[in-house]
Amino acid sequence: FITTGEENLLAILKRRWWKYMILGIIDIEANYLVVKAYQYTTLTSVQLLDCFVIPVVILLSWFFLLVRYKAVHFIGIVVCILGMGCMAGADVLVGRQQGAGENKLIGDLLVLGGATLYGISNVCEEYIVRNLSRVEFLGMIGLFGSFFSGIQLAIMEHKELLKVPWDWQIG
Repeated sequence: FITTGEENLLAILKRRWWKYMILGIIDIEANYLVVKAYQYTTLTSVQLLDCFVIPVVILLSWFFLLVRYKAVHFIGIVVCILGMGCMAGADVLVGRQQGAGENKLIGDLLVLGGATLYGISNVCEEYIVRNLSRVEFLGMIGLFGSFFSGIQLAIMEHKELLKVPWDWQIG
């Protein structure tokens, strides 16, 4: 914080604050969507569909980081997507009941959305760590992630927060 030069916290915030703000929001929303999906679908579906992050990362890495993969990687992507499609179809058609909520399709879509956001976050992380600094990434994602998580908590869970008997032990 006190150091001078380009590694100074204030200099980093001045130049790239908006990028870390967007990345922090993407990261916390990915977590939120996947956790929210547990209310609607089965644990197995969430675990399997969360693997959708792999094709997302590979495709985004191909286009934005210029990483090149072999044919076997793309065969793996196809197998992954086919498995996820079968799992989602089985949830909707068979209607398995492993303690899940009513609408499994909504849960499956929430997981796919969260996995897509995880993929975006992972590729951005890779870019930052390659080109800037892993210390900078960890510090900024922690700063902005905490800030926006607190805001989302206050907005969405304010009634539950008021029910907590706050005292020094809980604090």
